[in-house]
Amino acid sequence: MEFWGCEFDDSVFTETRERTSVKLTSYNAKFCEPEWFCEEITTEDELEKQKAFKFRGDLAYRRQDFQKALCEYSSCLMLVPEGNIAIRRDVLEGLARSFCQVGSHGEAMQIAEQLRNEATNSSHLTVVLNLEVTIYRSTGDLREEFSSLQQLVSLYPYNPWHWKKLAVAYMNLLQSLSSPSSLRTTTNEPKAQNGGSEEMVDAKVTACPTTYRENGKYVKPQCSRKATEDLLCKSNRIRPIEEKANTQEQIPWNCQGHEEMKDIWLRTCICFVRARLLFCMVKFQQSSFVSERNKRAQEEIDRILHDLQLKEETLHLITEVMGEDLVVERLKEESQDAENSSSLACLQVLSGPMFEEKWFGKIRETVLLSGEGTECCL
Repeated sequence: MEFWGCEFDDSVFTETRERTSVKLTSYNAKFCEPEWFCEEITTEDELEKQKAFKFRGDLAYRRQDFQKALCEYSSCLMLVPEGNIAIRRDVLEGLARSFCQVGSHGEAMQIAEQLRNEATNSSHLTVVLNLEVTIYRSTGDLREEFSSLQQLVSLYPYNPWHWKKLAVAYMNLLQSLSSPSSLRTTTNEPKAQNGGSEEMVDAKVTACPTTYRENGKYVKPQCSRKATEDLLCKSNRIRPIEEKANTQEQIPWNCQGHEEMKDIWLRTCICFVRARLLFCMVKFQQSSFVSERNKRAQEEIDRILHDLQLKEETLHLITEVMGEDLVVERLKEESQDAENSSSLACLQVLSGPMFEEKWFGKIRETVLLSGEGTECCL
């Protein structure tokens, strides 16, 4: 008599399979010489051509040779398949930034709009917002720059660098109102050389020093701004672009009188305090150059808050209110939710009055009624 569960499985009595050892082949790593992509392209492989043009464009942009970067990026874009979304978006971003640096802000904005329309996740949107900030700052469109920065902060409310950028933008506005003759001042923000100057706007490249082999012949891609636009339009990447004049500096609010300036002063202080709180939260989790960079940012914020003449009572109030949501567990959960969002529909991205009410409303009335900030804004 057999009890259920006590019988042997037939597989126990089968013969074991012989194991044969397979000799592994050696792996030979590919070695590339420095700047190998700057050499003449002799291969017919379009993928290799695409990588070479992309790397050339990145190198030219880093060396601030923006017209050459336009040439290389446009040549690369023609070789990128429609289905390769990641590389295509990366190349389009490089094109937009290069257009912005040579003063072609209309073309840069067209590409930014296309990238925004095609964005499907939070990473795509982050790239677009950072690109828009660069373009709007270059054109002096403060209203739109604030909108993009506020959307970045809403998307990543625990990123100290986004808060610091927003604070610097508010401080630039405050300083421009206090001193109309100096419309643009920055704090430790790198300034692109020759970017947006009249000479760069009118400059056109007559030839590109890079070549590639096609059908047995060496070919130079056309590199003028008009040729780049034609290449983009023929490939249906962006629609035809009309030449636009540079927009003038616009103040996004009717800043008449001290009350409005005090309000901007307060927003500046709040953003800097929030950034400092976030830097302090992560300083024990970081090391090496990241820690040093964050430490310098905190020291810079401390100096700025001192210059803004923020009283201790007000500093304590702002710190308390802006730190209410800074719980480590909640910070990790919400940051991961934003990072892993597969759809933009589930993201709450605020800007304008809704953003200001959420982050500034609780503090604004108390501080402004106290009269603080008047001396700083005069």
